Amino acid sequence: MPAAPLTLSERLQALVKGPQFVWWLGHVMMLVCTSMYLPYWVTFNSKAGAHWYSRAFFGALVSYSVVVYKSFPAIQFTAQFAQTLFSEENVQYLLMAIFWWRSTPMLAPMIPYAIFAFFNSLNYTRTNILPAFFPAPVAGTNHPTHAQVAAISRKIQVWTEKNHATAMAFVAYVEVIGVMGSLIFGAITFQSSFLSPIVYANFLRFRYFFSLHTRAAFALIRARLDNLILPPGGNSKIPPFAAQAYTTIRGAITRFGQAAVQQPAAGAHARAQ
Repeated sequence: MPAAPLTLSERLQALVKGPQFVWWLGHVMMLVCTSMYLPYWVTFNSKAGAHWYSRAFFGALVSYSVVVYKSFPAIQFTAQFAQTLFSEENVQYLLMAIFWWRSTPMLAPMIPYAIFAFFNSLNYTRTNILPAFFPAPVAGTNHPTHAQVAAISRKIQVWTEKNHATAMAFVAYVEVIGVMGSLIFGAITFQSSFLSPIVYANFLRFRYFFSLHTRAAFALIRARLDNLILPPGGNSKIPPFAAQAYTTIRGAITRFGQAAVQQPAAGAHARAQ
């Protein structure tokens, strides 16, 4: 005799007891608080919305903590484990979330986390929340609601698969140009710490090694700057000292980015996005 189907209450209890539900709540918190922070940023009143900024990154902390905990359930006090741990991209995003959580509010760092949160929460809604409220029908039965829910689930899946790569490429450009640009501007205008660009540069170095999208963003930016500052035959509008300074800075960034970074051990852990 087949087991009786679970009631809605039983399905919801099973849903909320899992760590993935906490992970989803963190993403939802990130999205909601980012949307609440936006009006303050638009009206140039970021300080007044600082509480929404910190709450948003607290949500990110919750989500990435769950992922890291599931990826590394057994802590080992060895150099190899530490190397693997700090080379994992979810750990990198967790550490940066801690950094942003206690930093001066800025919109740019929130964008990548909000995009990750949007895709992750949408997929979790499709695979876990919708089935909890609308479970698969018993064999031999049919109901219009089940067909509608299945259609919505398919549309979500198709949309996320179609747009995921584009969104991740956009995230890479925001991280390289938007976030770093904001940090440098903040440091120059004394609105944020001079340490922030240095910390973030190390994060970008890891992203360069572990993300095809980040490497593509750097390559495109370099190609456009080379074409603008160092075109074939030279650019009469660019003073020689400026071209030389650009070449020097480009070389320094390249050497910094190519510094030895160990790849994580085989058997990659769950990705942040």
